[in-house]
Amino acid sequence: MSIARNAAMTILSVVVLLTLILSMGGCFYAKQGFSKTPGGNMTSDDSYTYVSTPYEPLTVTLYDNRDNEPLWTVDVPIGSKVSLRFLKNKAEEGTTRRPDIMQWAIYDAKRRTSRYDNTMAVPSAESRMMRVSLRTGPEFPEEKPAEQTFPDPDHQWLPVEPKQHRNSSAYDYDPAASYTGN
Repeated sequence: MSIARNAAMTILSVVVLLTLILSMGGCFYAKQGFSKTPGGNMTSDDSYTYVSTPYEPLTVTLYDNRDNEPLWTVDVPIGSKVSLRFLKNKAEEGTTRRPDIMQWAIYDAKRRTSRYDNTMAVPSAESRMMRVSLRTGPEFPEEKPAEQTFPDPDHQWLPVEPKQHRNSSAYDYDPAASYTGN
């Protein structure tokens, strides 16, 4: 009976181990679901993220394909990213010409996510086109010079005490002179 019990425990432990290993593959994508990265969030939720770098400064423009009219454009600041999300048939104030909603946010590229602060009514997916173009570069962010502080000219400086050195007699020790061996 103990052989059957050992075999059952071995099979059970192998099944549990395989279940854990197979479920760990989804952990990689779980992080993507909550972060907005240029590769997407690994779901088909019609959201996009574009990061602007000094050597790749981006301009994102949304066009209405029916009349090739630009509806929205943004020059993404260097070191920032823009995230867009389209919601189908959600425009309360929209018309039949613009039934969807586009939500967007511009935020620091180091942040993982941000709230979509801005919205606008846009055409349906079949009638809109997103163009991402590179601006002439490289562009670098404006560096804010550090505020310089200067010492107060009226400051009363205290004299520094001279440094105490070791006694020089410790360096005059000669071990050969103190040897009293044969």
